[in-house]
Amino acid sequence: MNNTRYDDIRRVWENEAKMPDLQDLDDLTVGEMGEYLANVRLALTEVPAENVLQAELYTREIENIEYMLKDLLLLRREKILRAVLEDREIKSSMTLAEEEFFNRLSRGFKGHTEFVEETLSGKVPSSQDREDISKEGADDETLGYIVVRFTRDIDTPFMGLDERAYGPFKSGDIATIPTANAQAWLRDGTVIRVVVEDPEESE
Repeated sequence: MNNTRYDDIRRVWENEAKMPDLQDLDDLTVGEMGEYLANVRLALTEVPAENVLQAELYTREIENIEYMLKDLLLLRREKILRAVLEDREIKSSMTLAEEEFFNRLSRGFKGHTEFVEETLSGKVPSSQDREDISKEGADDETLGYIVVRFTRDIDTPFMGLDERAYGPFKSGDIATIPTANAQAWLRDGTVIRVVVEDPEESE
């Protein structure tokens, strides 16, 4: 059940606007905020035509939520961009889409920096170098995986975008599944991301 309320959305938005660094935000929270907005829109459609005041209240609430959600996500995008330009690591939790955005920007910025350095040194990238970079980007986009823990049973196996079958899974199972398949489940709480510690960092 979605326990998100208007004040919860306002609190997350105000906190993001107030703090200079990116704040913690996950897919489940974003999904719940989107679900709350959808519920208010549905409530508006069920208001009797003669109840003009209630319809006006719902309309104002919808407009406010839309503004806060859009501003929240754009503020976060600006902070991610700034972190990439300043070559800073982001410690805060991000949604899957934000993490992909950050990683792609970081790779692109790093690649362009190398291009500038190579140009100044007189080196011209070979066609093989360009092909390798292109293949690397394609692999990241189509074959991304994520480690998750299931919070409820998935009785029916599903086909991943890599054309492999996954499941069934029991609540508590930990599995590596394609990122694209995990996105909707992260938002509705069916799965929770599992952070896999880098062995080099733990030494």
